Amino acid sequence: MDLNPPIHLPDFFIGEPAPVYRELRKNSPVHWTDANGGFWGITRYEDIKWIASRPHLFSSARGVLMPGPNIDTDEVRPMLITTDPPRHQAMRRIISKGFTPRHINAMEPGIREIVRGALDRAEPGVELDYAEGIVAPIPTRIIADLLGAPHQDWEQFRAWSDASVGSADPDITLTSREALGILTTYFQNLIDLRDEVRTNDLISILMDAEVDGERLSHDEVMAFLHLLLVAGNETTRNLISMGTLTLIDHPDQLQKLIDDRSLIPSAVEEMLRFISPVTHMTRWATEDVPLRDKVIKKDQPVVLLYGAANRDEAIFGDDAEEFDITRRPNPHLAFGTGQHACLGLSLARLEARVFFEELLARFTRIELAGEVLRMRSTMVPGIRRMHVRLGAATTRTAR
Repeated sequence: MDLNPPIHLPDFFIGEPAPVYRELRKNSPVHWTDANGGFWGITRYEDIKWIASRPHLFSSARGVLMPGPNIDTDEVRPMLITTDPPRHQAMRRIISKGFTPRHINAMEPGIREIVRGALDRAEPGVELDYAEGIVAPIPTRIIADLLGAPHQDWEQFRAWSDASVGSADPDITLTSREALGILTTYFQNLIDLRDEVRTNDLISILMDAEVDGERLSHDEVMAFLHLLLVAGNETTRNLISMGTLTLIDHPDQLQKLIDDRSLIPSAVEEMLRFISPVTHMTRWATEDVPLRDKVIKKDQPVVLLYGAANRDEAIFGDDAEEFDITRRPNPHLAFGTGQHACLGLSLARLEARVFFEELLARFTRIELAGEVLRMRSTMVPGIRRMHVRLGAATTRTAR
């Protein structure tokens, strides 16, 4: 197998990367690629955990995106995801106030109402664009609630979010820079409204937050709002759409889930592992660091390939490349690990669980009804279009 795979290209991620990952884990787990100025690709689970837990050796401050032609590491905005300790922990404590278990649990009735409203658009036996028409509105409306923004803005949110991560996709007309400018204006309007009247939404929490006795800067608040929109929208949308596609591709597992819906939480964890909606995060070496038989030089980028780690045979066994909704334990890295593990992981899990509970309570058959169109992105290569036909409604009582 070619040990110089194009892991810098969107087409690699929307293809079938698993065989390449397997070969890299075995023969070149710390792999140098010359493309885009050069970067290291890390594929073994334990190596990724080791790097992610050492922010003093591997910094996030120069950005977390894979090096590419449109990535400028000299203009990285200060935000939670690009901040190293100790400021990172201080910011994280503040923002965590919007993601406490109590706060997340309180959101479940509202999330269920949004999911039910989306599923009401599906008629049994009628083909529909499942990704665009059913799934896409859900996370954007939930984020709108978190931010205190009007629900009717969800369509704009999605367009701006897509442009932020899918600039390589020819169907996206906005550039990431244009999307950022539009978002900045939009969020500024929301902030101006909160200047007049504080509410209990996340924007109000951020505006009143202090780190070491100082308020978050205007740029930090803006950057976090942008991060929340992209992270909360793209990852959850693709988890649900690609999770559904994975169930369709594994009819035995779909039937098992239909027969016993108490398996939904473990099925969601297996979807996260098997799909890995976020393909990677990048760190930058702060000094020369030996790793296995290589030396990562100071200032070199290191790309943590979560999809490869989540199929690592050393952790998940000989069936690591099989999709098994009963898998336990399942210590996947889909939400990252270390200092920068995803802050919104509980919310993402809740959204996915509620969605599949409501979906399978209504429909017992899910079939593809056309071609699946993927987004061309190296970080979140999700599903743009997926036509599906849902089977007859069921009147069974949920378990």
